[in-house]
Amino acid sequence: MLSHALRPPLYGTDERGCAVVRVPLASIDAHAILDASDFATLMAQGVSPNWAFDGRIVRVSYYPRNTERVARLIVSPPEGHAVRHRNRNGLDLRRHNLFTTPIKRHPKPTFDGPHRPL
Repeated sequence: MLSHALRPPLYGTDERGCAVVRVPLASIDAHAILDASDFATLMAQGVSPNWAFDGRIVRVSYYPRNTERVARLIVSPPEGHAVRHRNRNGLDLRRHNLFTTPIKRHPKPTFDGPHRPL
C-alpha cells in the first residue's frame, strides 16, 4: 500500500461553509469531495490517499483488500445495504450526500407447475 499521496489533496470549504477535502483522482481530471473530518479518519485508519474513479464509483487502494469503495468506508453500511448518493454524483462523498438503502434480493424462479421447462 502506498501511504503518500501521488496527487496532493486540496483543502477548502464548500458552499455551506464546511471544511472539505478535494482528492484528485488517478483515472480522470476531476476531484472527489468529502468532509475534512471523514478524510482525516480515513487517513488515520491507514487508507491510501491515492484514489481512482471507474465511471461510477470512487475506489481506493486499501490493505488487505485490493480496492474498496470510499463511500462504504465513510458510511460503514450494515450488511445487505448499498450506499447511494442523494445528488447522484458519485464524486460527491460528503456525508450529507450519502445514505444507505437495503439491497433488493429477488427470489430465484421456481419451475413448479404446468409451465416448467422440460
